[in-house]
Amino acid sequence: MKKTNLFVFMLTLLLPIPGYTAPLITPLKTAVIKSTTGICYKGKTCHVDQAGVWIPKTKVAIMSVSAAEQADVNLYVDLEISSKPEMYMCNEKDGIGCIFRMKYVGPGLYTYGADSGSTYLGSNITNTNITFPSGYGIVINANVPVYVHLDVRNGSLIDLTVDQDVWIYYVPL
Repeated sequence: MKKTNLFVFMLTLLLPIPGYTAPLITPLKTAVIKSTTGICYKGKTCHVDQAGVWIPKTKVAIMSVSAAEQADVNLYVDLEISSKPEMYMCNEKDGIGCIFRMKYVGPGLYTYGADSGSTYLGSNITNTNITFPSGYGIVINANVPVYVHLDVRNGSLIDLTVDQDVWIYYVPL
């Protein structure tokens, strides 16, 4: 192929194809819900309804949720995201406003001759994510609170504050 023909061929690759339009992208918005149990004493269970809240100003469709598992010690965490005012209200009879639920347990731990509990050994750095299929989302009306509820069992040897960030990816409707 001559240089001129090659140049014309390459140029046609850069030109738009008649009748083709690129798919439209709707930008996602992000809400970060900061939630906490406050101080959770060693060996105790810390249950906090409404540990964090986000109130959308407009009607939205939640497309995806991400919760970072931040346990570096012996913790059991049950987390729920919903518009229900208390945890564990989502069920087979009433799932409206129920968005996300996850559980995780802290990393493998080793006892170094402690009298009780466990001592820190390692880190649990993972995320739990859910993304709904294209065209689907959980619709939340304007001014309806979306809560993060936490139920934490601190099986470690130290008192700690459990902070849990949740990222909500949504589009306004």
